[in-house]
Formats: sequence, C-alpha cells, structure tokens
Amino acid sequence: MIEQIKAAVHGAVGTNQKTAMFHFQVLKNADELADIDPKGFCKEISVEESFASEFRKMIALARLMKEQGTKLTRI
Repeated sequence: MIEQIKAAVHGAVGTNQKTAMFHFQVLKNADELADIDPKGFCKEISVEESFASEFRKMIALARLMKEQGTKLTRI
C-alpha cells in the first residue's frame, strides 16, 4: 500500500496535483494509516516533512466522516 501511495503522489507531480493526491490517498487509506507516525510516513513516501500536518488533517477528517456516517465510495 505504501508503495502504491508513493507512486500515486509522485505521479501527480506533473499535473500539479501532488497535494491533492496526497490528501486523497491518505483519506482513502485512513483506516490502515491511522496508527502510522506522520513524519515517518512522509519520509517513507519521499515527501517533505511539512506534509505530516496534512496527513494528520486527513486522518482527522476520515474519523469525522466515519462518525458522521459519510463514506468514500467508488463509482
């Protein structure tokens, strides 16, 4: 999963969607990522440490969505 996230985030660089893809990947995989250290995650996928803040925000958003009964679905 980590390698897939890394590939997706770095693949989005050319489209100026790196941050959006990072958000999407963390949100989509939040259940599996919830217990991972944000800074370690950023290092593992080779993004700036400043993305750790974005990681925390997406994990918090995923929790809130779950509490509110909102789910991401695939079309």
